[in-house]
Amino acid sequence: MEKLYLIARIADTRVALRSRSINSVVTVGAPVEVPGAPPHVAGLFALRSRVFTLIDPHVVVGLPPVAVASGQRVIVVDVAEHGYALLADEIEDVCFIDAAETRLAGKLMPGWARVAEAMIEHEGASLLVVDPSHFIVPPALKAA
Repeated sequence: MEKLYLIARIADTRVALRSRSINSVVTVGAPVEVPGAPPHVAGLFALRSRVFTLIDPHVVVGLPPVAVASGQRVIVVDVAEHGYALLADEIEDVCFIDAAETRLAGKLMPGWARVAEAMIEHEGASLLVVDPSHFIVPPALKAA
């Protein structure tokens, strides 16, 4: 399972997420707004008797927020024993990628630089390898 990745388009960018960090991919209904929540929190929703915080990765990487469409697919993860779901523009595939992860090359937008950990080649394209937890608590804040 070490080389199993979820390939998705998040915040208008194709990314690879290591499968070990993902619980599931589900569709979401209309989330409940959370007054006073940080801008990257798009709301709350319930799934199988659990409440999840819906995260808008667009805001985390410095883009304008997006509206949540009913039936939109989200990537469900647990971070510090809490349930979160990342809005995904598109879920492409779950696949094994034999290529090695490599150091980030080039200059990324500051928002992506905070959440990306590596690059990986897949089917002739370079994908950012991101850790979903970085969308919830960026690495700079974890170190503080």
